[in-house]
Amino acid sequence: MSPAATKERILEAAFAEFTKRGFAGARVDEIAGRAKCNKALLYQYYGDKEALFKHVLECKMREMRGIATDDPERLPEVIGEFFDFHAANPWITKLLLWEALDFGSKPVPNEAERRKHLASHVADLEGFQRDGLVDPNLDAQMSLVTLIGMTQVWFALPQLARMVSGGNPYTPAALKRRREHLIQVARKMLEVQ
Repeated sequence: MSPAATKERILEAAFAEFTKRGFAGARVDEIAGRAKCNKALLYQYYGDKEALFKHVLECKMREMRGIATDDPERLPEVIGEFFDFHAANPWITKLLLWEALDFGSKPVPNEAERRKHLASHVADLEGFQRDGLVDPNLDAQMSLVTLIGMTQVWFALPQLARMVSGGNPYTPAALKRRREHLIQVARKMLEVQ
C-alpha cells in the first residue's frame, strides 16, 4: 500500500472519528484501527492527535473556501450558497460544534489561518460599506458573525428548527424555505438605509 493511500485512509478514519466523538472523545487507537494501520505510522505521518485534528479541519474547511464573496451584488445569494454547502456537508457543523465543546475559550487548531481568512471577509464587508453597497452603520465584524450564525443554526440545532418550523428541517422543501429566508434576511440586513 502506498504512503499516499495510507495517509488518505488515516484522514478518512480521523474525520469519521472526530465527527462522531469530537477531539476529546476521539481515540488514536480507533483511528488507526479504522485506517488499518498502526499508531506509530499515524504519528509518523501526522504527529499527535491535535495535529491530525488540525489537518482534518484544514482539508475539510478548504472545500468551503471555494465559495466566492467578493461581489457585493451577490452577497445575499452567497449566504444561500454557504447554506447549501452546510446542507450537503452536515459534518462541518458537527466538527465546529465539537471544536467549541472541546477547546472552549482556548485557541483552536488552525486559529491563526482561520482568523486571517475571516478577517478577509470582514475587510470585504468594510470595502462594500465604503463603496456605499452595504449599510455603513453595521459593525462589519458583528455582521459576519450574524451571517455565519444564521446560516449554521439550522444544522447546529435541528431540534429547534424542527420545533419552530413544525417539521423535519432536512426535507428539500424545508431546506428551500430556509435558504430563501436567509437570502431575504441577508438582503434586508445589508441594504443601505
